[in-house]
Amino acid sequence: MILVLAAAVVAAIALPHVLHLERVAPLTAAALWGTALGLRAVTGVFAAIYLIFYLPATDLFTALTHWCWHTILPVAATHLGVNGHRVGDAVTVLPSVLLAASVVSIAVGVYRAARSVSGLIRRGRLGDGPGDSVIIGGPDVVLAAAGISRPRIVVSAGALLALDDAELAAGIAHERGHIARRHRFVSMYAELCRALGRFLPGTTAAAHALAFHLERDADAWALARRSDRYALASAICKAAVSQRTSPAMASLGGGEVRARVDELVSAPVLVTGWRARALNVAAVLGAVLLLALTAAVPATLAAGPVAASAPDVAQCEA
Repeated sequence: MILVLAAAVVAAIALPHVLHLERVAPLTAAALWGTALGLRAVTGVFAAIYLIFYLPATDLFTALTHWCWHTILPVAATHLGVNGHRVGDAVTVLPSVLLAASVVSIAVGVYRAARSVSGLIRRGRLGDGPGDSVIIGGPDVVLAAAGISRPRIVVSAGALLALDDAELAAGIAHERGHIARRHRFVSMYAELCRALGRFLPGTTAAAHALAFHLERDADAWALARRSDRYALASAICKAAVSQRTSPAMASLGGGEVRARVDELVSAPVLVTGWRARALNVAAVLGAVLLLALTAAVPATLAAGPVAASAPDVAQCEA
């Protein structure tokens, strides 16, 4: 059963990496990448629980902490004080400390980004702009959905000068799409998952891919509101030079600019039919798997102290 579950997790994590999702509906692609990120995070949590509570009760841990380290590594044992207890502590505690430090680092980064965005609007605000936006000073072309609890569309003075009416309207519609779709919360979720799963290869790439498909989703939202696709593509190119991205600010020039512009200009036909349905089913199954594993974390954590009630580690005798 455990092997089947592990295989399902690996398959769900690897699936978006092996598929080409650029021509898949943005929400489906975002769901697949979001599920993969969540499973990476849960894997990191289970790995920490195993190292702290379950590994000490195994024969491998007992053998590791009973080795005569002063004979295997005489220099390290003499000068660094290496012994069975310290090796055991390093194996069980250090990875968990690094995981916690990563989460704290990401949380602090998100908090600072939110405060930085709030400060940018407060200090640089020049007045109200088109489409219920806020105009800030600066020569850069900046259009962004800024803020978390009460997001606002931010337009720089440089954007008002560099963009024509159609480009400005399309760019504002794109940012309004970020707000309407609540992408800011998805971005915060992605940052948390990246912190918990950053020790797995490909986690950062998965977070970037999710951000790209959120941008595609905002583009699609704008086009559905009759924004001009060529004006939107032009605005994206101009804003990409002044790209500013953070969990608290979704910038028009974020994501893979070339791929987004190509999609807007060429207007390719998205995957439909049985392939689209299969991908939707895969996204749903992955989400169910993620929810089930997340729900199992408290029970696994509660059972940990029982599993860890192993005999004290004995020191190697000379």
